[in-house]
Amino acid sequence: MTTAMFGGKEIQVGKVYESPTFRAFAPMHEAELPGGKKLRIFDFDDTLVKTKSHIYITHGDGKKSKLTPGEYAIYEPKKDDQFDFSDFEQVKQPHEIKGVTKILKRVAAAEGERKIVILTARSAYKPVKDYLKDIGLEGIYVVALADADPQKKADWIEDKIKRGFDDVYFIDDSHKNVSAVSGLKKKYPDVKLRVQHVKHEAPTPTNQANKDIFNRSITTTADIKKLKSMLPKGVLDKTIKNPETGRDIKVKSALGYDQKSSVYKAATSMLKRKAK
Repeated sequence: MTTAMFGGKEIQVGKVYESPTFRAFAPMHEAELPGGKKLRIFDFDDTLVKTKSHIYITHGDGKKSKLTPGEYAIYEPKKDDQFDFSDFEQVKQPHEIKGVTKILKRVAAAEGERKIVILTARSAYKPVKDYLKDIGLEGIYVVALADADPQKKADWIEDKIKRGFDDVYFIDDSHKNVSAVSGLKKKYPDVKLRVQHVKHEAPTPTNQANKDIFNRSITTTADIKKLKSMLPKGVLDKTIKNPETGRDIKVKSALGYDQKSSVYKAATSMLKRKAK
């Protein structure tokens, strides 16, 4: 097992942080924060660290696939999908996302009173806390919601606003979580609520659900939506030549043509190449 330096601390690369008795920990452990006005909330997976953990899906037709946390953040559940989050009962081979960890460390070192929380959908808080301790971050609250529903994060934050926090900063990689928490701004206009979305490179088609798109025709709105999520920014505004007229047309316009048309097929073929 090798080691690497993180923030001046030596951490074992490949180490698995786990608790054999993780089910003994209440999902809302450490949720009762002491008083104060400023609250700083960080997501964990794919915000502070990338791990070897996956979400496993059994689809309604019996087929199975798996998603990284980043892929799950944009995945649109299908009817009868069954999810297995058991990988997240431990922190498997964590790799620091340095830009966000730097923000966390700067907040932790700043003067003044503020409460810092890691708010995670995981069911076990202790493995996360052990990882943070290893990289020199102690005394940070870890709240394990044991629920991937974005509304649960919004509800937790709303509860803290009702308890008197009026200066809240929230950072997460999931657009679903960001959207749910952003909804509190209108409800609490007097609260200083800043929401930051951590954007990573578009996920590559590593799971079977994504691979299927590259092995068949693009025929549904869902296919187009999935493919768009994997594209570099600005691709839809690029132009391609319409084989039927010889004129240039924007890719996003071509996607509105009949699926049997040459220009539609040319557009989807180009999108596949760009997304790979």
